[in-house]
Amino acid sequence: MEMAVLYEDKETLVINKPVDLVVNRAESIRGETVQDWVEGQGWYKGLKDSRTQDIEALYWERSGVCHRLDKETSGCLMIAKTPEALRYYLGLFKNRKIIKTYLALVHGRVEPEIGEVVLPLKRSLNDREKWQVHYEGKKAVTGWKVETRFNYPGHEHWKDALTLVRLNLKTGRTHQIRVHLSFLGWPVFSDYKYLNRKFSREDRKYLSHHFLHAEQIGFTTYEGKKILVEAPLPEDCRKFLNSLSEIMQP
Repeated sequence: MEMAVLYEDKETLVINKPVDLVVNRAESIRGETVQDWVEGQGWYKGLKDSRTQDIEALYWERSGVCHRLDKETSGCLMIAKTPEALRYYLGLFKNRKIIKTYLALVHGRVEPEIGEVVLPLKRSLNDREKWQVHYEGKKAVTGWKVETRFNYPGHEHWKDALTLVRLNLKTGRTHQIRVHLSFLGWPVFSDYKYLNRKFSREDRKYLSHHFLHAEQIGFTTYEGKKILVEAPLPEDCRKFLNSLSEIMQP
């Protein structure tokens, strides 16, 4: 398995995770994962050979992976190359000192141009693979900025417009962007979990996965260097955007 490396130093690795690749191993997962790829790297093998198996159990359990991206989400994924770096980066994530920026194409005309949603999230009571807005959930904060509005092929009503939004994730809950946007009436394009079945089937005629991309990650490295890493949009997403006609603003 090949992986595009976006940034690397002695302690840190940021890769461009492709669409349809699972990050973490699980009994229900078939095929290779990002963890498998990491464990095949020379630096990881050397690290494991040089340490006893009982030290830094969390590092071996995670294979150094600092956070998660959904299977169909592409883009920046950070990996710590040592247990010390993993502890450091997990601390940055916990204290919200990591900048995470996403691009999403969503259904609807997103308004206002700039906004923020603060709604708690909890695992769905009806479907354990989904999450929902719920007053008993954990705090989740998502900021957005409208980039471009497009016409949706074959749909003429203004509500059937598509909007490209840039999102700033201030917390890191599971499915946070997808649930927040769906709750606001702007589900992510081609999202089979949070978009109704009819629209999901229609969307997948144009794009085989949801349109959500982890565009940037910004942080201070373990060695104290400020870094902003950017992942290019997947080719199929870029081509689909180029095929759409922009809605001219009044």
